[in-house]
Amino acid sequence: MDEFNIWDLERVHIKVDVKVLETINKKIFSRFKTKRKAYLEIFSKKEIPWNTFRNLLKYSYIKDFFVPLKIYLRLIDNLNISRKDFQNNIIAYKTGKGKNYIIKPILPIKITPIFDMILAHNISDGTVINPKKGRLPYFGYRQFDKFYRNLYIEKIEDGFGEIVFSKRYFEESTRPYCPPVLSSLFFKCYNLNERSFLSKYAHIPKEIFSKDKSYLLAILIAFIIDEGYIDSTHIFIKLRNEGLIDDLKKICDTLKYESKSIYGKCETKDYGYLYILRECMKKLYKDYLSLRRKYPVVDMGRKGKKIEDSFKIYYRSIYKTKRNKEIILNILEKEQLSVNQLTS
Repeated sequence: MDEFNIWDLERVHIKVDVKVLETINKKIFSRFKTKRKAYLEIFSKKEIPWNTFRNLLKYSYIKDFFVPLKIYLRLIDNLNISRKDFQNNIIAYKTGKGKNYIIKPILPIKITPIFDMILAHNISDGTVINPKKGRLPYFGYRQFDKFYRNLYIEKIEDGFGEIVFSKRYFEESTRPYCPPVLSSLFFKCYNLNERSFLSKYAHIPKEIFSKDKSYLLAILIAFIIDEGYIDSTHIFIKLRNEGLIDDLKKICDTLKYESKSIYGKCETKDYGYLYILRECMKKLYKDYLSLRRKYPVVDMGRKGKKIEDSFKIYYRSIYKTKRNKEIILNILEKEQLSVNQLTS
């Protein structure tokens, strides 16, 4: 399993536990006798002014302000303090000028199926927001269903730590955001750029296809949540990207899910279509339940329930029964069903 340390992220500012500051100050006194001497030997005035350096070694300062990670790294490397130990004592981090930050960080960051599932959500229904003034781009995820919207944030927090937003705007908006300090890691992990997330050109990174099947399943589930239509005969995904449909078809083939793809159909000739067929829906649902037991945030919500309910049609009295008008009316009084679900 790949993983990333805090120093692998871009433009990171951090807060550390007071114990780390105690260790740093003791090491400075033992080796240099004064903070001033330590500053003159380790840093230049262009890197950090003396007054700023002096302040960031004060307990009162680190409670209220984030400090550039690169300053701490330069300091601890010179003081022979383990980076791993230092990382274990980081209590919060964010992008330098960002307002949203992560507390109770999970470090090092592990590339799990949930990480790749978040990437898939950003490919299927995400947009890359590129702010002005040289700030890092970040993801916005368009989702009108509040359950899936909140679950997107839960998935991010499952892999990175708790996010403190300047305001809980995504509870009212249909677009939750992934903070820049985290968004940038997805670009770095798979060598992606903004074009990689355009609806016509996006692809599943080729490195993912060599991973364990749980990663591929997590990606497929993300697309079913965002783009899937479900009835008792199949799961149907429609995308304005034939290459991405090919990627999803390859995932289905690897997972042994019977499927078929169609391209350039009728008035929507730019689109590709993927059908995951009835014969393998039970296998997919069983695999999904197994993955969800390990990673509870892999939750298909109402679409998972719809898949489960689609199996029930074959046990209803209506199935292959003649003169069934009364049966149909009784069923429709209890639940809403599509024509395919009634006629399958």
